[in-house]
Amino acid sequence: MLSLSYAITIFVLYFLAMAAYYRLYFSKRIYLLLLTEQSYMDHYIDKLPHIRDRPDERIGMIEFMLTRRRGFVRRVRQFVSAATAVYLMALAVGTAL
Repeated sequence: MLSLSYAITIFVLYFLAMAAYYRLYFSKRIYLLLLTEQSYMDHYIDKLPHIRDRPDERIGMIEFMLTRRRGFVRRVRQFVSAATAVYLMALAVGTAL
């Protein structure tokens, strides 16, 4: 039987891990999620000083930013999946105790 205090403790640890991940990693890179919006991508690239001087590099910069976005989304999914799996395994172990 799973004790309530164990379940709450595991949930608090899971929540703290997610909050730390958001604070230390995700919040500084949240702009990458917005890059799929064409207007935000144009606005972001127009703010880069070296792109104004060389418009021929715009497509390369768009591809680079979308590659960074894909990597960011992949790492977020991996972290959330791993943290949730550990949380569920900890609950399963708590049930077995």
